[in-house]
Amino acid sequence: VGMSTAFGPSGIVLMHICSALKPGMKVFFIDTGFHFQETLTLADQIQERLPIDLEIVRPSLSVVEQAAQYGTELPVLNSDACCGIRKVEPTRQILSRLGVWITALRRDQGQSRAGTPYFEDQVFEGRPLLKVNPLAHWNRKQIWAYIHEHKLPYNPMLDEGYTSIGCTPCTSPAAQGADERAGRW
Repeated sequence: VGMSTAFGPSGIVLMHICSALKPGMKVFFIDTGFHFQETLTLADQIQERLPIDLEIVRPSLSVVEQAAQYGTELPVLNSDACCGIRKVEPTRQILSRLGVWITALRRDQGQSRAGTPYFEDQVFEGRPLLKVNPLAHWNRKQIWAYIHEHKLPYNPMLDEGYTSIGCTPCTSPAAQGADERAGRW
C-alpha cells in the first residue's frame, strides 16, 4: 500500500489522516527536477511534522541528461513527452511494487475529475491494482477548513494566485474563481 502526493492541499490533508491511522505510512513523491523550491521546502516540513515514510522518486534521466537528449525546451514544446519521462515512468516504477494506490483526487478539482470514484479496480502490468480515492467527495472548502483546523503547512504559492502547483515550466497563477487545475498545462 502506498500513497502518492505532489504536496497539494488535498495530499497534505490525506497524509495527515493516513499518518494518524497508520504511522509510517508509505508515501511517494515524484521529484521531477522542475519543482518550485517552495514545494521542496514543504516536503521537508511535512516530513518533520508527520510520521510518514516518504520515498522521493526521481526520473531515470536527470534534467541535464534530458536537455542533452531532447533539448532544453522539451517541457514547453512537448509537455506530454516531458511528463512521460519525468512523472509517468517514475510513477510506473512505484506502482509496479504496489497492490493498493491511495490518491488525494477530488471530484471538484475540475471537469476531468468530476466522476472520480472512491475505488478503481485497475490492471497494471497484467496484475490487479486497487486505486483508492478517499477524498473524492471532499470539496475545496472542506480541505482548507481541515488544513486551518489542524494548522498544517501548505505551499505559500497558493496564497499568491496559484490554484495548483506542479513543475515550473507548466505552472502559472490562475484567474480568481478558476478550478483547481487551472494554471497547469
